[in-house]
Amino acid sequence: MTTLEIILLITSLLLLALYVTSKMGKDQPLSEVIKEVKKDLKNTADNVTELVIKAKDIVFDASVQKAIKEFILIVEEKNRLAKDKGEAFLSGDDKKLAVVSRLSEWVSNITGSTEKAVEFVETNQSKIEAIINDYISFSNKMQGRATLSEAEKLIQEQLKK
Repeated sequence: MTTLEIILLITSLLLLALYVTSKMGKDQPLSEVIKEVKKDLKNTADNVTELVIKAKDIVFDASVQKAIKEFILIVEEKNRLAKDKGEAFLSGDDKKLAVVSRLSEWVSNITGSTEKAVEFVETNQSKIEAIINDYISFSNKMQGRATLSEAEKLIQEQLKK
């Protein structure tokens, strides 16, 4: 045993002793105290198990949307680098597939289950595709717009004041 394990064991035993003595202050026989402690430990174990199960469930929320956008940026950057080097690059549905596969891998790593990742992607497929399409559509509109229109220049000047 390492020093840390010994310290943790001693601390755990002291906490258990404090807990048992706090239960004994109620003028109960030792057998009743032991039953109550067992019941409390079982309830605690059940609660921890429930929390772990809930923690492994992925909910489609802002963090998932952010992850999808980050995966899009990664795929776009890899594509840009491939184009610059004259190598093969992804387009259209291949880009979407690359983003979805990265998302599946991410969910699988979080949940520890490939099946849950596949189920998550299948359940939220329309939302995932909508985010990808919106982002790609926006980035496509912004490409090639190095110069500002006259109205945009006026707005920019007003904002600087």
